[in-house]
Amino acid sequence: MLLTLLALTACQEAQKPPAALIFVRGGVIVEGAAPPKDARPLPGGRALVARLWRPGDQVELGGVGAQAPGRAECVPIAHTPLGDVSRLIAGGGSPPDTSLAFSPDGDRLAVGSYLGELLVLDAWTGEVLRKKTVPEALIKRVAWSPDGRTIYAAEQSPDAMIWALDAETLKARWSRRLADDVGSSPAPAGVDLFGVYSLPTAFGLEVLPGGDLLVAASHGWNDEGGARLNRSRILRLSPEGELVAGFPETAVDGIFLHPQLDLEGGLVALSVTRSASGDAPPGLPFGGMIVLDLVDLSPVAQLRAEPLAPHFESVFVWEASAVSQRDDLMVLGLGDGRVLLRRLNGSERATLDAGAPVMAGEVPISASVGHALIREGEVVYLTSRTTIPWGAASPELRPPTAHPNENALWVVSANGETRWTWTGPQALDGVSLAADGRRLLVGAGARDADTREDLFGALVFDLGGTPGRGGEERLEAFCATASPIFFRPVMSLDGRVAVAEHPAADGQGGVKGEYRVTILR
Repeated sequence: MLLTLLALTACQEAQKPPAALIFVRGGVIVEGAAPPKDARPLPGGRALVARLWRPGDQVELGGVGAQAPGRAECVPIAHTPLGDVSRLIAGGGSPPDTSLAFSPDGDRLAVGSYLGELLVLDAWTGEVLRKKTVPEALIKRVAWSPDGRTIYAAEQSPDAMIWALDAETLKARWSRRLADDVGSSPAPAGVDLFGVYSLPTAFGLEVLPGGDLLVAASHGWNDEGGARLNRSRILRLSPEGELVAGFPETAVDGIFLHPQLDLEGGLVALSVTRSASGDAPPGLPFGGMIVLDLVDLSPVAQLRAEPLAPHFESVFVWEASAVSQRDDLMVLGLGDGRVLLRRLNGSERATLDAGAPVMAGEVPISASVGHALIREGEVVYLTSRTTIPWGAASPELRPPTAHPNENALWVVSANGETRWTWTGPQALDGVSLAADGRRLLVGAGARDADTREDLFGALVFDLGGTPGRGGEERLEAFCATASPIFFRPVMSLDGRVAVAEHPAADGQGGVKGEYRVTILR
């Protein structure tokens, strides 16, 4: 018996992973050793020690010593499955909409899923603390009240409900039916994997410092006769759900997208687009942006672009509109690859060609600008991978070569001078500021042709600090994941990154990967 116990003990010790230190942003993870008493326990027997370090430092914790690397690592600390979306991905669908938001104290993570589930997770372990399921809907947006006691959730469903839920129980405090503002349409048939996107929803759900909500309610659908209809309205709601202000008085025949706030200046910028049949109503900058006063939602300024002939017949905008009153600046990024920088009175600062069409032989190629923001007088934007403009003779062809400015992160001044850029092998998709207002998160999603599977996740850049540093110097970490991510990663104040991974097509009619939340540090 003694020999058996000794052999078993020796086998267990042989299987035990060696002790190690993992150097992350602003800390060190101790693995396989006894951590200091002030360490934060992590799943898997690891612990996080808050510790500032510099490349080359010799660090010893828990009896383990190591030299700090040149760049921080970023490792998964928890995973939470979100369900099966393989039919959507195998059917050629876009990545499943997933909304994430850390609570103000960083201890919980709210998750709104494509499958209609609202989850509250322990933001350190990934444990599901609470769950609510909404039938025939996806959860488009989630947000927290400033005191962390209320979670707001916006459905995409026939009713397009906005819910204010008790964060501890997920019981409703109040609700509002956005379909009363922008109209309803019937739930899609069970076999229609993409029909949910024709239902009304909130393309923006922002909580203002005083607790009010800003909601961008939008709806684009086809009626029974096949005519395309649009309805949108911007609402400001009190913490109790009462209407404080709305623009316009009734829903407009167009689509408002993705509000970006200028809290210091009391403004909000919205992309304005339209897919409806018939003539556009007057007064709105379709294919552009509108700026509203945050208090009463009255119009302050607007900016519209003309189609870039001969390659484009229309103008498309997505998440690339922003405003700063302090910098007297409006920014509009366009699907044709241009970036417009204008003063609030509409006068020009600069027009950047960015990803605008260039000729590759006899074929035009371009790179769109779908994501942009303003931070402290600088403009941050992404150019996409190379495409052939839809106005070209053969837009279905694969681009013969890469656009010179494709798939890059750009930071420029308010007058358009390039401060720094970064590009790498990852497919860049989505930009967002971290909770500290200094770090920038850039999503890395699925790739068209490259089959490498080590390029998914989120990149973390430092936008502050010493001027003159280049993009590679500002890249703090790459938080790699096993699968592509939805383009809205989020970061807590202490530096944890949360992403929604999703499966990808395997090229043989199936999928590989899992729909899940991953928390990294």
